[in-house]
Amino acid sequence: MQMSAIDWIGLVGPYALFFLMLIAYYVLEGRRERRLRREYGGDDAS
Repeated sequence: MQMSAIDWIGLVGPYALFFLMLIAYYVLEGRRERRLRREYGGDDAS
């Protein structure tokens, strides 16, 4: 069964977009948390 590039993008694209956004969220959230901890000195919070 031959799949065209458009079919492949339509099938895989939404999942790839979801994972990229998830990774971006974790990276940005990690940076924000590090900055807040540095700003408030909240290393003792569990």
